[in-house]
Amino acid sequence: MENNVMSWNQGLRAGHNPSEYPFIATLVQTGQFEAKLDFKIWAKKTMGICCYFTEKRYGRKFQLTVYRRKIDERYMIDGSEIDFATCETEMYYILSVIDARGKISFANAWEQAMLI
Repeated sequence: MENNVMSWNQGLRAGHNPSEYPFIATLVQTGQFEAKLDFKIWAKKTMGICCYFTEKRYGRKFQLTVYRRKIDERYMIDGSEIDFATCETEMYYILSVIDARGKISFANAWEQAMLI
């Protein structure tokens, strides 16, 4: 599958508003839950992909970053089969998010078989 991550300007031109998706630890749900991946933008200051999600149950928007793994240079969470450089947007995923002493961490993700 081909890379479908946008640059910042491509995301804005496509009508996305990243500022609607906070990355503040207290505003990001923790635990395991379902969320739709709305869009993805290359991170500016690190080798990563900013993933912009909407939580299914309450509609809260948030962002999580997936970093490039050193071992194979893929944008994947260890233990997950999802490559965030190529995974589909507008699809629901089951996410596992942890709070490690006030710092949010994207622990895992699984594909949900329900397309919008």
